[in-house]
Amino acid sequence: MTKALLTSKLWLGAGLILTGLLPLAVDWRLVTRSLTYPTTPITATDWYRPRQLVPGVAPQAPPLALAATTEIPPEALQTALAFAEAQNSVALLVMHRDRLVVEQYWQGHRASDPVNSMSMVKTLLALLIGIAIDEGHISSIEATVDTYLPEWANDPRGSITLADLLYMQSGLRNDDRTDTLGSDLVKLYGGSDAQKLALSIPLESPPGEVFDYSNFNSQILSIVLERATGVAFGDYLSSRLWRPLGAGDGFLWLDRPGGRAKPFCCFFATAQDWVRLGQLLLHGGNMGATQIIPPGWIEQMRQPSPLEPTFGLHIWLKARTSDYPQVNLASSAPFAAADMFYLDGRHHQRVYIMPSEELVIVRIGEEPPAWDDSVIVNAIVAGLRER
Repeated sequence: MTKALLTSKLWLGAGLILTGLLPLAVDWRLVTRSLTYPTTPITATDWYRPRQLVPGVAPQAPPLALAATTEIPPEALQTALAFAEAQNSVALLVMHRDRLVVEQYWQGHRASDPVNSMSMVKTLLALLIGIAIDEGHISSIEATVDTYLPEWANDPRGSITLADLLYMQSGLRNDDRTDTLGSDLVKLYGGSDAQKLALSIPLESPPGEVFDYSNFNSQILSIVLERATGVAFGDYLSSRLWRPLGAGDGFLWLDRPGGRAKPFCCFFATAQDWVRLGQLLLHGGNMGATQIIPPGWIEQMRQPSPLEPTFGLHIWLKARTSDYPQVNLASSAPFAAADMFYLDGRHHQRVYIMPSEELVIVRIGEEPPAWDDSVIVNAIVAGLRER
């Protein structure tokens, strides 16, 4: 969009306000962000301003060395690579038995380039909840949110538990339209006050009765985390997870200058650092001699929701096939590895973890034309099993 066109649209909006056709309390940051939103939201990282640094061990972590050989048959790797390239990917990385055996980039993307994780950051939020419980800041996931949100004291929403938020069963309104500035989701994503909006969302059904994947559950959970620990989300992420992981610097997109992070959508890091995160999950939260995630917490995250068997505590557990009508179809077949679990971000950002096969696979890219979760992972698993 040209600067002249953007300016004309903003002047049009101002005119509508003056004539009474738009309300006076227009969030111009929301309007501007909506008008200038990039066509490549995963890789156009310079667009996301303002931002908060999430320090790692260095601006760039020491690169993972690519192994010279692999046990994965070349035919299986070719199937995975060809599918990834055809699906508008910019990166595909495969770790097998703690060795980086595939690292392929497309469309001019480089190993040092950060990308928008979209909803993969939700799993980081869940990991931090486990750490906060282990540190004694939060009693358990059965705690009710009114413990941390006095705004919801003496309010039916106060009875929502952290488990309800993690399992996406809070009962809060989920207006997730993306084609109007009036939707809750668009205002949460692009607006100027994520906390105020999140705390204003009403209850539509009793907690614990309906699975409904909503970004507001994650945003509210992040407010609980900050209130419980007394530490901003980005600082807690850096000190408890990102730096101990050995990752490079990341950053969070803020709602406004000096404002709040949006841990439902927007953390930026490199593909290699997402591989590191996958390795941490593969090894039960252990990195070398350091137990970063409390013992047993990842296993607890992997327990299926009582309402949706494909979903755990802010992490996905099964391929979303037609057998599961409550979730968006993303796979033509079940995963070949029954113990698969994975991180999922909009436009099919993926970190797949398969403990039985000692595999971590990362796919990063823009919106694909015909995604199928089963192709890459099942090709590689089938190749290993046919050796």
